[in-house]
Amino acid sequence: MEVKEIDLNAEIEKLIREAQNSTSYEALTFIAEQLLNLLMLKQRELFLKQQKEQNPKNKANGFYERELACLFGLLNLNIPRDREALFRPSILPDKWKKADPKFNEFLLNLVFNSYSPNQIKSLLHKINLPYSPEEIDKLKNHLYQKALELKNKDLPQNVFAIFIDAYHCQIKDEKLQRVRNATIYTVIGIDLDGNKNLFGYYCLWGHENKGDWLQIFNDLINRGLKRIMIIVSDDFPGLDEAIKTLFPQTDHQLCYVHLQRNLFKNMARKDAQEFNKFLKSLKYCNNFEEALEKFKEKCEKFIKKYPGYMKYLLEKGEKYLVFLRYPEGVRKHIYTTNIVENFHSKLEVARMRSGGYFQSVKTAEVSIYVVYENMRDRNWRKPLPGVRHCSYELKQMFHLKFQTQFS
Repeated sequence: MEVKEIDLNAEIEKLIREAQNSTSYEALTFIAEQLLNLLMLKQRELFLKQQKEQNPKNKANGFYERELACLFGLLNLNIPRDREALFRPSILPDKWKKADPKFNEFLLNLVFNSYSPNQIKSLLHKINLPYSPEEIDKLKNHLYQKALELKNKDLPQNVFAIFIDAYHCQIKDEKLQRVRNATIYTVIGIDLDGNKNLFGYYCLWGHENKGDWLQIFNDLINRGLKRIMIIVSDDFPGLDEAIKTLFPQTDHQLCYVHLQRNLFKNMARKDAQEFNKFLKSLKYCNNFEEALEKFKEKCEKFIKKYPGYMKYLLEKGEKYLVFLRYPEGVRKHIYTTNIVENFHSKLEVARMRSGGYFQSVKTAEVSIYVVYENMRDRNWRKPLPGVRHCSYELKQMFHLKFQTQFS
């Protein structure tokens, strides 16, 4: 089967004109399908040219249909084939995957940077699509509605762990028309079967303060959350008081990794190295009370040299070691806030692509939604094995911890 050589530039110009004339949100799916089909055709054409000398019998051999999910809909694609079944478009995700995270990343770029048609050609290697400004606004609104649905969804009553962290950034205040400092609080939860999910996000002006925590916890409660076994966080001012007030039976684990890092900010290097080596070994202790006693002894060793810092560690020691009260299989998941810091690292990429600050609160919330969708597609598809394997034991512990609320 011989195919006519594709004039890629002419075809792209045609698609750009179609995109500029689009008047409905559904047209976005059609334009996306057309451009992806076009790119795959061109790739097959180039592939067969390379094959001509080595395998002259290999020709184009029609198409097969495949669905590809993205943030704004399900694309129905026509995948080009060759006779020898050697060609596979590089644009496609793995055969078993329906959704394509790279395509979602492109969508994020499109929404935040509002690429013009003239920029499309130079960005083809990133799979950018041509849209008119009107269609981009429709896409933004669609994603924003999804972000609001995520923000306001009902939550489970009973949860194994939630992880809280504050992400400092700058957001343009549309009312004041200036860029302001802001804090995005992110709450990620793990249920008693090991499933991860985003429980909440809160974009607030200024730096974190005590009043923010009560606002956040009350929102979680109003959306259905009642009982949490353990909350994992950094040592934010006012957070511990808020937990004691609204979740008095919940354990509060301070990030053990942050403790190890902070040693080098508060102690001489040699002393910090000694203390850090001790903390690494203590992490594998099987008895909470024994570990706490060893921790206190180590602090007492350095208390004359670092009285203020050691007094702080002695006061907070129990909260840094709470994870040792839990089954060994789940400890590696609950002694650090890495899960939410990883989420924020993806958000940081979105901020940088947006010009160093988010163009509005709406843009920041859309960013959070897109990062969430990518995380759900990649890292959060399956339950955490350690939590799943300890699920029965955790549920028994859960009922013992909150037995007065169930009686």
